[in-house]
Amino acid sequence: MKFLLKSLPLLLLFSILAIAQTYPNNEDGQYQDMLTPEYYNSAQASDFRLELNKFVHFARQIPFQHPFKDSLGSIPSYNINRGFGDIIGTAAFGTHHPAYDYYPAENATNTYLYAAHDGLISTDNDADRYRHYIAITKDVSDSLGHIIGKIMTLYGHVDLDFDLADGLDLEGQYVQKGDIISKHLYSGTMGGPHLHFEIRYYRPNDTGSEDFYGGQVGDKTAPSSGIWTKGYWNPSEGYGFAHPLNHLNYINSAIAQTQSHPSISIFPNPSNDLLNIKLDQAMGNKLVSIYNLAGRKVYQNNYSQNSEIQINIKNLARGIYLVNIYNNGQKFTHKFFK
Repeated sequence: MKFLLKSLPLLLLFSILAIAQTYPNNEDGQYQDMLTPEYYNSAQASDFRLELNKFVHFARQIPFQHPFKDSLGSIPSYNINRGFGDIIGTAAFGTHHPAYDYYPAENATNTYLYAAHDGLISTDNDADRYRHYIAITKDVSDSLGHIIGKIMTLYGHVDLDFDLADGLDLEGQYVQKGDIISKHLYSGTMGGPHLHFEIRYYRPNDTGSEDFYGGQVGDKTAPSSGIWTKGYWNPSEGYGFAHPLNHLNYINSAIAQTQSHPSISIFPNPSNDLLNIKLDQAMGNKLVSIYNLAGRKVYQNNYSQNSEIQINIKNLARGIYLVNIYNNGQKFTHKFFK
């Protein structure tokens, strides 16, 4: 009896650890990643599936910011002309796009790019598929501090020659989230200057290669089985590609940083047609911006002494939005629903 009583806390600890080591499947997420076929071909409780579920769980805990987001929190207008998983080429021989292609609406070649997360920089100015690219690599650790893999976030179609002329040479350097890593997109890409924003998952000892981006013969172009049928990845060389929206989750990160201000109120909330923002007259000139769930700016305007602002949101899609109000170097953020 005494032995059982003494063992109870230890047994309880083992039970807690067992529960803590179970993580959701990738298919359970809102946005499915493009993982190695080995993942989908493995049984639900296989060691590899559990290993990768754990990695994905902790990888998504790393805070990202939008690659266009500056130090003031502003993101220029852009279009996504090719999304994650879109087919490139023919159905028989094509590959699937494991990234987002961001096309800035203005000043495309002089668009500044920022580090989505901290990590070690590597560059290539002679890549077959990306021409010039910048990559940021960061280790992923579990709750005990053990390295269980790494993220490599790749910025494709930049212009390293112009960056070098501006004195921006980051090869081999460690950057922090939000640092400027490039000032120029390449003007000669098909469809115009754009950023190819790609997030790769690697095992701890994988070196990685840009050739993982499909278009090869053999297992590198064999589609995965299971619920996700678009993944191209060599199962012996890495975990797969991450869906950017699993990391660029602006609502969660922005709400955590929301500043309250007793002199600002937003109503009605939810709102269908007109959104009212009541401001303190003493705030003076201010910039009001609205962002959607994907971090895209859908509205922006300057206001002077208005104590109450009314914005027509009739044309906005249903969803969750953030209102950012900039005044004298301060930013106040509020959430509203439509």
